[in-house]
Amino acid sequence: MPFDGTAFISSPPAIPEAVPHGLWQRTRAAWERVVHRTRARALEVPMPAAPTRESTLALQTLVLARGLIADERGWVQRRYETRDGRRCAVGALRGAARMMRDPVPHGEAVSSLLAVAMSRGFTDIETMNDHSTHAQVVSAFDDAIRRVGTGY
Repeated sequence: MPFDGTAFISSPPAIPEAVPHGLWQRTRAAWERVVHRTRARALEVPMPAAPTRESTLALQTLVLARGLIADERGWVQRRYETRDGRRCAVGALRGAARMMRDPVPHGEAVSSLLAVAMSRGFTDIETMNDHSTHAQVVSAFDDAIRRVGTGY
């Protein structure tokens, strides 16, 4: 039987991957690898979560409570509420909850306003209300609204 060499060829020979030879080609290949990795990482970044029902209720509570004391004539210190309808910050949160037909203010609204009060050096919302001006209390509500709206 004649020898043709077919018994020694098991698979076609592998073609080596093309390696760029010039400086420009190597730079371009390296840049494409970086861009590819960057794009891949950009796709891994999570999208901001849609507002939950809890954060929406907290936001509504804070906005409504701010509206109740937006006018200085509707704001009071050292009392939650007065008979003529004036409220402190906590009284405004409670009034907003009653208007929304909730028995108590939403927990996230209270914790957000408390976080703002604590960031200003107060131990609780009542102390912040009693030792601040009307403008400072309204700005605390604005900060709390921003915190809830942006997810902290």
